Amino acid sequence: GDVIAMIGGRKQGNVQLGLNRAVQTSRSNGSTMKPLMDYAPAIEYLNWPTDHKLTDEKYVYPGTDIQLQDWDKKYMGKMTMRTALSKSRNVPAIKTLRDVGYNQGRSFVKQMGINVPKDQGLSAGIGSDVSSLQLASAYASFSNGGAYYKPSYVSSIETTDGDIHNYSSSGKRVMRQATAYMITDMLKDVVKPDGMGSQAHIAGLPQAAKTGTTNYSDDELKANSSLGEDAKDSLFAGYTKRYSIGVWTGYDNPSSNGLDMTQQQIAGKIYKKLMSYLSEGKTNSDWTRPDSVGQVPHTNVLYIIGHSPRGVYSQSSSNSASDTTKGGESSSSSSSSDSSSSSDSSSKPTDGNSSSSSDQSPAKSSDNNGSSTNQNSDKNSSSKEQNGGSNQNNSNNNSQPSNNNSGNNNQNNNGGNNQPSQPSEPAPSNNTGNTGGGSNQPAPSNGGNAPANK
Repeated sequence: GDVIAMIGGRKQGNVQLGLNRAVQTSRSNGSTMKPLMDYAPAIEYLNWPTDHKLTDEKYVYPGTDIQLQDWDKKYMGKMTMRTALSKSRNVPAIKTLRDVGYNQGRSFVKQMGINVPKDQGLSAGIGSDVSSLQLASAYASFSNGGAYYKPSYVSSIETTDGDIHNYSSSGKRVMRQATAYMITDMLKDVVKPDGMGSQAHIAGLPQAAKTGTTNYSDDELKANSSLGEDAKDSLFAGYTKRYSIGVWTGYDNPSSNGLDMTQQQIAGKIYKKLMSYLSEGKTNSDWTRPDSVGQVPHTNVLYIIGHSPRGVYSQSSSNSASDTTKGGESSSSSSSSDSSSSSDSSSKPTDGNSSSSSDQSPAKSSDNNGSSTNQNSDKNSSSKEQNGGSNQNNSNNNSQPSNNNSGNNNQNNNGGNNQPSQPSEPAPSNNTGNTGGGSNQPAPSNGGNAPANK
């Protein structure tokens, strides 16, 4: 859980007590929430295989007239859980949280330091207020084989008389090793050359990641119609066995400036720069499939032993599962706002709202949203109106936690009220999702059509 680096903003100058956006929880994490609150609990408590069938179709939040949409305003039909996650479809994600139970999902992420309001409702499954630090630390739990380590800033203290006191974060088990491995295997698809997070692809490096984007609501667009093609936030969270990084990019005042399509790629590019630098000259092994996970022969379908899938749903867009080295040595890192954080478990985020760019942020007009610098680069290219900085948090986690808090309960607690705006992410390919049913989840509080988050 050692925090290696953190960047809280860009173009700060020589300031003291400046705003550290890496630890701020005032912006949504968009679709980077989907593995944490939706799909991991579905594997943990419902024993879903990676080819569990979902349907991406018209969906209205129960008890409201608010229709859930994706960035492309389309529905892709039937698909597997693997495709729904890697293509970041919103409806399958919300249906999954509905099946898991809202309160169950809230409890699951709370173990990893993320507090979702009790009354936010199902929309929390596609984004809640989460900092980059929390994001990196939570994703490190996947890398560590289901062990969560609280972020730690001090590793040792040497006193004036020469005594050295060493400190380390003790981990706790928040999910089964099988759950962490299956999520990791699906998230590997995101950072493949043809994945939604292809801008963060690093040849030869085993990594897993997720992209995240939040869009403007109807009311926000009425107030400023020039933001119609822009995103409010862009995030990228990813990890390897050594490091975990969370990146957010956006403006402090999003009602005036948004992120265009080019700028939405910055979070992933920052992640790539950081992870490439951190992984250079190090041994970067892959995760090993645990004995508790089975794989259907000649497919990429993974399942919990004792819960084998009834039939294999083959889909050409899905990528094959890998099973090499054992997981459980990665550490967590986080960054928020314009911050990106990485920990000593190397992996990459795909969707992000923080922009931390070392040498590589695309040229933009002066109205572009912020790009953040990474701890290892001297160069931040972004317009002078960008506000966000990026935090990089790198931590070392090699020990396995002793306490096991995860169970195998099939509880469906559907609570929560207001459904927040939806994360939307432009995806490079077509997929289908899961059919849903109604539940007692209240609707988003922002009225009208909720924004689509990717």
